[in-house]
Amino acid sequence: MQTSSPHAKRLFTSSLLVMLFLIPLFAACSNGAGNTGNTPTPQSTAGKVGNNTPTPDATPGVVLGPRTCPAGFADPAHWQTIINPIAYGGSQHVESVSCANLMGNASLQALVTDRRSDASDTLDVFVFNNITNAMPTPVFKTYGLVKGDAKISGYNTVLTAQADELSAVNVGKPVSAMTADLSREFKWSDSASTLVQTVFPGIFPDLTRYQAEADQVQVNQGHQPWKLSATMVAGALAVSLLNWSPSSSTTLLSGGGAHDVSAVVRVRNNLVVSGTITVTLSRLEGNSNGGIWEAISVTADGMSITSPGPLAQLSSPIGVKGTGSAFEGQIGQVIVLDHLYNKIGHASATGAIGEGQTTFSTNVSFQSTFPAGIQEGVLVLSAPSNANGSIAAAVLVKVLVNGVL
Repeated sequence: MQTSSPHAKRLFTSSLLVMLFLIPLFAACSNGAGNTGNTPTPQSTAGKVGNNTPTPDATPGVVLGPRTCPAGFADPAHWQTIINPIAYGGSQHVESVSCANLMGNASLQALVTDRRSDASDTLDVFVFNNITNAMPTPVFKTYGLVKGDAKISGYNTVLTAQADELSAVNVGKPVSAMTADLSREFKWSDSASTLVQTVFPGIFPDLTRYQAEADQVQVNQGHQPWKLSATMVAGALAVSLLNWSPSSSTTLLSGGGAHDVSAVVRVRNNLVVSGTITVTLSRLEGNSNGGIWEAISVTADGMSITSPGPLAQLSSPIGVKGTGSAFEGQIGQVIVLDHLYNKIGHASATGAIGEGQTTFSTNVSFQSTFPAGIQEGVLVLSAPSNANGSIAAAVLVKVLVNGVL
């Protein structure tokens, strides 16, 4: 597994794009920093990217994405007097106000961001209901986002970004030099009467909806057009996450057309015997009119992770079960990747029998870089090549990684 920084990944992707074109067969409520304090289990959004639950626009009066706030209620000065009594940490100012049907009905809610005047460039985030009342009702808060940002997604969720101060790109740096590298997504829950953390199904090239929507903007402007090709995205995944050769061949098994919203691609590592994975992809937010492709599942013949399931929340240590082909007792490794695709824990997958197709059960301990909450990550089962030890095949499952002890 590579452990590159986002900057390195961008440089890698740019160089990869050149190679791809040259190769014909080759794509929260507490006072803890960044912690919402919400206790409900994060909601999963299983299925295709953007087609995970009944779409909000199926409800009369509900529109996807940001909407115009009522006259006068988009003015930060209006919210300054409302935020001041509940804000903390010294001087601050309301930075932005945006509105949307965040609760899944025809009413409008306001997302209000409040920037503190401190060395950490800290952001506090609020969502209010009954926004035209003299005293709007607060329904969601997350405090202390270092170098934070927040916005409303095209799927009527709240997206946040902040610096993970212990991540590979930020550890040891002063706050002024840190990067907002960790993104989270919050969706309205009727049962919890607040927004709770949810999970974006994408694995690659984006782990979060915040990153994916930013990528979509770049593609719309003519950058990184390879993300519009299902085969190129699948090929790039194999190169970036499995260290496969850029000469790996890709075969479109289904979908993937200009107006398709799903695709299945087989990727074969031409340098390893039986080095094959199957990548399932979906268009971002179900957009068949120029939506980028997101890999949501990676499987391999004869291998599986049977528990935990896709989009599960992992706490260390986590018990992992699955199947694979054993050689001298070993199937391969189970690996936990964080939001930067960095390895934060691993364990051997040892077969119940010494040779051939079998099952395994193992415990994986990991150390999250984000102890204040939950980040999106990937659970991997990789099988080595008997010839050179490189990854011959792998199963990748999208998960949430819980860093709270």
